[in-house]
Amino acid sequence: MGFTDIITRGLSVFFGFDSAVTIVFLILIISLIARVPLKKAITSALKVSIGLQGIFLVVNLVQGAMVDPINNIVTIYGLNKSIIDIGWGSVGYAFGNPYGYFGVFVFLIINVLMVMSRLTQTLYVDVFNTWRGMLLGGMVGVATGNIWIATLAVVIFHIIDVKTADIAAPYIEKINNFPPGGSWPHGTHFSFQAVLAMPIVWVLRRIPGVKDVNIQANTIEEKFGIFGETTVMGTILGIALGLFSQIGVMQSIQLGVNMAAAFLLMPRMCAILVEGWFPIIKAARKILVSKLKRDDVRIALDCSTVIGHNAVIPTTLIMYPIALIISLFLPGSQMIASISLIIILWESAAVNAITEGNIFHNIIVLSILVCLFSWGSTLMAGPMTALAASLGYDAAGGMVSSWDATGTPAVVLVYKIMGMIFKF
Repeated sequence: MGFTDIITRGLSVFFGFDSAVTIVFLILIISLIARVPLKKAITSALKVSIGLQGIFLVVNLVQGAMVDPINNIVTIYGLNKSIIDIGWGSVGYAFGNPYGYFGVFVFLIINVLMVMSRLTQTLYVDVFNTWRGMLLGGMVGVATGNIWIATLAVVIFHIIDVKTADIAAPYIEKINNFPPGGSWPHGTHFSFQAVLAMPIVWVLRRIPGVKDVNIQANTIEEKFGIFGETTVMGTILGIALGLFSQIGVMQSIQLGVNMAAAFLLMPRMCAILVEGWFPIIKAARKILVSKLKRDDVRIALDCSTVIGHNAVIPTTLIMYPIALIISLFLPGSQMIASISLIIILWESAAVNAITEGNIFHNIIVLSILVCLFSWGSTLMAGPMTALAASLGYDAAGGMVSSWDATGTPAVVLVYKIMGMIFKF
């Protein structure tokens, strides 16, 4: 058995556990290395896992509630989209393919060397969220049959990831009142979007009229009273979407209640998650600062730790129907953002850090990003379907993609550039 096979099999066994179990053990190991007391290390690891599981339960609630409305909209309004959105089903193909693991292993070694040589501030301990890199590696590997080209793609992808995380981290810390030492790469799914937002926001702040519109969450609550409350906004938007999709009055009310419940619970789950991470960040950063003789080292965290700002939920609620409409009618888009639509929550938090909580600017920037994701997921349907077929999917059932993962701009960028270089 070759070296790469040993690494691949070892990592596949580790990631083969349920994510809740993987996260507990990963956080516990990191905590003990950082010399967090055993009792606090165990409780912190459990809180991180509980917080993430709570967030996923809320996500599943929203995703389940959106299935019928989206299917009805497609049927009633005669919209023919040829690509199926598999959402986070792409995680299975990320962990299931043999090409991505070795690339992540090589990147983690390079990342340590980059931190030691001051080429990055971000130490990528959030290993679970390297899965988008694994997915990219799988698509490149299936296209080329070459593990080394796949490995190069994964490494380049994650170097982009940590460098954009370095740039975005101060903005994210500031708006979320986060203690120094955090970083949010998340497989180019968070900080990369924040960096994309920077030039757009720069332009918005120089357009007459647009630059002067600053809608903050507290402004909405003050001006609209009870209708500005997050739960009430969620209810109204859910009911409106249900009625538009003609799922029935009672089902529309249920959709509104589900949306309200989801966005009331989400910040509370985030609070549990953050509570578990804080002791680990402080202890790990103290050791890294001491050992590396530098005070700017950052620990990569799950982006769910910073989605609790009061402008994020209103932005998300408003963007759900906008994102759905864009994916339905955007020229060149062949996939409806259905079960991937929940990712708007995290995109809202990333952009919000750059707009400084301006909901109006959030919506403009996010609408542009939604277009990029819609085009990206369409462009990557071929490679994604090929990867899925290599792992047992019957391609006769139609082409598949993921608005959340394969549509992520950095995935598209790296895949297309690698394709031009290596002719695949």
